[in-house]
Amino acid sequence: MTELDSVEAEAIDRLEIRVGRLLEIGILLSAACLGVGLLVWIVTGPSRPANALLTVGLVALMLTPLARVVASLIAWVRLRDWFFVATTVLVFAVLIAAWVLSS
Repeated sequence: MTELDSVEAEAIDRLEIRVGRLLEIGILLSAACLGVGLLVWIVTGPSRPANALLTVGLVALMLTPLARVVASLIAWVRLRDWFFVATTVLVFAVLIAAWVLSS
């Protein structure tokens, strides 16, 4: 393995760690909002704060995969790995198309 290969492998490892943290933060934020929103809804009944928290939790859950794709796209562009850039752009386009078509 050459020095360039080891540098690229380290960059990919850092990418995986950052993407993993991004996913973890998105899921934890979503779970916290949904949990608190559900608790507020149980205690106070259907109310504006409960609905807002539940909505924020669901939106965070839906945006987490999209944020992962955007983070990956930025990382692949920085690494100049054009095959993965193209693949990530294709995945991004499919996610956006699915979102637009389902609306």
